[in-house]
Amino acid sequence: MNILIIGTGYVGLATGIALALKSNKVYFFDKDKEKIKHLSSGQLFFYEPDLQSALEKAISNNRVYFFDMLDKVNEKVDAVFLCIGTPVLKNGKTDLKNIKQAVCDIKKYFGQDIVIAVKSTINPDVFEFIKREFNSNNFHIAVNPEFLREGNALKDTLNPSRIVIGTEDNYAKSMLNNIYRDFDAPKIFTDPISAILIKYASNTFLATKISFINEIANLSDNVGGDIDDIALGIGLDPRIGKDFLKAGIGFGGSCLPKDAKNVIHFSRSKNINLGIIKEAVLINDTQFLVVIEKLKENLGNLKGKVVAVLGLSFKGGTDDLRDSISIKLINELLREGIIVRAQDYLSYEKAKEILKGVFISNDVYMTAKGADAIVIATDWKEYPKADWKKIRNLMKGNLIIDGRNILDKENLKNLGFTYKGIGRK
Repeated sequence: MNILIIGTGYVGLATGIALALKSNKVYFFDKDKEKIKHLSSGQLFFYEPDLQSALEKAISNNRVYFFDMLDKVNEKVDAVFLCIGTPVLKNGKTDLKNIKQAVCDIKKYFGQDIVIAVKSTINPDVFEFIKREFNSNNFHIAVNPEFLREGNALKDTLNPSRIVIGTEDNYAKSMLNNIYRDFDAPKIFTDPISAILIKYASNTFLATKISFINEIANLSDNVGGDIDDIALGIGLDPRIGKDFLKAGIGFGGSCLPKDAKNVIHFSRSKNINLGIIKEAVLINDTQFLVVIEKLKENLGNLKGKVVAVLGLSFKGGTDDLRDSISIKLINELLREGIIVRAQDYLSYEKAKEILKGVFISNDVYMTAKGADAIVIATDWKEYPKADWKKIRNLMKGNLIIDGRNILDKENLKNLGFTYKGIGRK
C-alpha cells in the first residue's frame, strides 16, 4: 500500500518506518525543510534506539520517501496518518494550528477514497472539527491512537500491546485492518470517541499510578518504611501489577503531563470534574521538591553549596527534554542560591540552550568534581555502573539523593556516602 505520514516526530517516524518494514511504500511529509533534509540523507534528528538502523534499511529498500511539500507526492495514496504534535497552550486548550494546516493541505491535494487515520492525541471536540472538515465521501475518518514509549518507539510500534481502530466508516475499518494485518496484536474496533478516551484513560491512569506510589513513598519516608518492598508487595497483586510503581521525583515527557492537563481542561468545559486525575497532576507538580527538603535536612543553608545533578532528559534512553523534571529541579536549585553542575549522556548540548549559567557536561566524573551533593534526576542505566569510589574521591561532600531509586544504597554507604532515596528506609 501507499501510505502518507504527516509529521516526522517519534510517532510519525516510528509508525511510518514500521509500516515500511511491513512492505508498504511510505511517504513522509513535514514542513520543516531541515528535518526532511536530515531524513532524506538517512539521519535522524533525535535519538531513538533501533530507529536509525531501521531508517537506513527502509531507504536502501526504496520503501520510504521524504517531502517538504505535499504537492510533490505524486503517487496515489491509500491512507494518511496524522502524526502531528498537539501541544497544550497555557490556558489548557489544544493548539490546533498544525492540525488545521494539515487538514487544509490534505483537502487541497488528495481525495478519491482516502482513509485519514488520526494518530495525534486529540480531544473529542478536535475530532468533531476534523470530521466536519472532511465531510465528503472521498474521505474516510478513523482514530488510531498510539501507545509507544520513547526509547522503545520502534519496538512498541512493531509489537504493540493492542491496536485501537475507532471509526464508524466500514471502508476505513477494512483499510486499517488490512494495513495492520501482519501485526500480531489484539485489535479493538470501536467508535472514534471511545478510541480517543482509551488513549486519554491509558495515559492518565499511568500518571495516577506514578503519583500514587510517590505519595506512598513520601509517607514511607516519614514513618521509616521501604518503598521498594512496598511496591513489590502491592505490585505482585495481579489486580494492580508492578509496572509504573517506581517511586521517584515525578514524571515528565511529552505525553503524560500534556494528556492529563488536556483531558482535565476538556472535561471542565463539559462540567465534568476529574478529581483523581487533577490530584495526580498536582502531586506530580510538587513531587520534585522533596529533593530540596532532603538537601536542607542534610546540608543546612543551601546558598553557595555545589550540587551535581545527574540526568537532564525526562527519562533514560532519550534526549528529550520536554517537561523534564530535572530542568524544573535545577531551576528551583538555582532559586535557592545553589551552584548547579549538570550532566546527561545525550541531551547535554540541548540543555545548554535552556539552562544558562550552569556547568553542563556529558561526563559524570567531571560534573561530580567538588560537589557537596549529587542528585540522580534521570533513570539512566549507566549510573549504577559508574565508579562510585572515584566519584566519592572527587566530591567535596558525601551526600547522594537518589531521585530515581536506582543505586545500590548499601554499596554507597560502605563507600562513605550519606545516601537518601525516595521512600527508601
